[in-house]
Amino acid sequence: MTAESEFCVVVRRNDSLGRQGRWSVFAALALVSIAVASVVAAAGAWPVLPYSVLELMLLAVAFRCIERRAADWERLVIAGDRVIVEWSAEGQSRRREFNRLWVRVECAEQRTASAGGRIPVLSLHYAGEALEFGAALPVAERVALAKDLRRRMG
Repeated sequence: MTAESEFCVVVRRNDSLGRQGRWSVFAALALVSIAVASVVAAAGAWPVLPYSVLELMLLAVAFRCIERRAADWERLVIAGDRVIVEWSAEGQSRRREFNRLWVRVECAEQRTASAGGRIPVLSLHYAGEALEFGAALPVAERVALAKDLRRRMG
């Protein structure tokens, strides 16, 4: 197998803050929220405090959900006559291997739940099943990857 016959693409979510940065932002928001709620409570509007605590709990849950998904990744490798797709989501890894000549690449638009818009979804079809790939990619990169994969798979 030569270097020209191999292709690999890895897709990861954008985690620009990182774990430490994310929780530093949370701490700063919590500090401001509790400070404002304390000042308002001292002025006599004490019911603000439980709402501030509820707000921080919901924000912590949201940040935790983001953190759980931040480490997700997908990898597609074309090596010789094989197409290998691996992905890890929420700590569980999976791997599928296909015959390169029998894989069909599609980039069809699908309706989204928000505002009835349509976005292209890249999928690999093999033996009657469809495997979505590259959901974390921006739309333009997903379309470009679909074209590149079609060309490479012949």
